[in-house]
Amino acid sequence: MNTLLFSFLLCTSGPAATPPADLAAVEPLITRSFVAAGRIDLTIANLEKEVTVVKLTSLSTDETLFRQRITNHNGYSVSLCLKEVPEGRYVISVEKGDTLRRQVVLKTETGVLCSDWK
Repeated sequence: MNTLLFSFLLCTSGPAATPPADLAAVEPLITRSFVAAGRIDLTIANLEKEVTVVKLTSLSTDETLFRQRITNHNGYSVSLCLKEVPEGRYVISVEKGDTLRRQVVLKTETGVLCSDWK
């Protein structure tokens, strides 16, 4: 009887609370980041279809090695091949509107290491 009453109360309760207006700012920009066999695969969320820019920049020379401007996609995947890139430290940046996410990448002779996204 208690279970039936509880179910009835759940079904007849009011609508769920509306999330705060700034929840869109919390939207995860990078939904997947995966390192394998000398490459980094990224999946980017972009529900608003805003212009998004993905870049790979060398920290030692400040040279941009890869830049891709993404338009009119609500989601996008990109694969960055690091096999031909010399050993060193790099930054992957993903920028959409006012949102900027960065990840530091270290390429050594033994492989590729990545920091968390900031």
